[in-house]
This record gives sequence, C-alpha cells and structure tokens, in this order.
Amino acid sequence: HYIKIGNRKIGIPLLGIRLALTVFGMSLFFNKTLMQFGNLFFVAGVPVTIGPGGTVGYFFQPKKARATGCLFFGIILVFFGHPVLGIVLEMFGLLNLFGNMFPRCIGNSKNNACEGSRI
Repeated sequence: HYIKIGNRKIGIPLLGIRLALTVFGMSLFFNKTLMQFGNLFFVAGVPVTIGPGGTVGYFFQPKKARATGCLFFGIILVFFGHPVLGIVLEMFGLLNLFGNMFPRCIGNSKNNACEGSRI
C-alpha cells in the first residue's frame, strides 16, 4: 500500500530545493554542480511526493513518452556536463508533461477571491 502513496511533507520541500538550486545554477552561468544537485532533488522529490506507483503511472504513459524522454535525456546531459542543452531539453519535457495544467491553474486562480481580480 505504501508504494501507491506519497509523502508530500517531504517531497514538496525537495522539489522546492530543486527549483532553487536550478535557478541559482542558471543565474551563475549554468553552474554544473548546482544544476546536478537540483536534478538529484527532482529525481528524489517526484517519487516521494506522488509515490513511486504514481510516478511510473504518470511519466510512462505512451502518449507522454516523448516528453518523458526529453526530460530524462536532459537530466542525463546535465549529469554528464552539458547543462545548457540539458536544461533546454528538461524545460521542453516539463512543458509537454505539465503544460495541460496551466489552464487549470489559471481557471482555479480566477475563482479565488484574492487572485481573481489580478488575472
């Protein structure tokens, strides 16, 4: 039963650390070490957040194979010392994997009393 569930209290901070390290690494002219650590936190944070079963179920859908391949190939490129090309592939993969969530987030924020007037 534990394989299907995730631990968001641990996973979301791991993903936040990934975001911070990646942005900081990009601001330091694509510092390889920071970006590699950021990718490690991503690889650890996603399965912890949504569970290993949810991770496999989401990332390995046949219709998302190209996006998943781009994301993981980008991570591998960053690990082997090509951070610029790697981050471009990662961003392409992430946008293709999670791009359909942006309209939902905008729709939900319009219904929010605090954010609705800003959008």
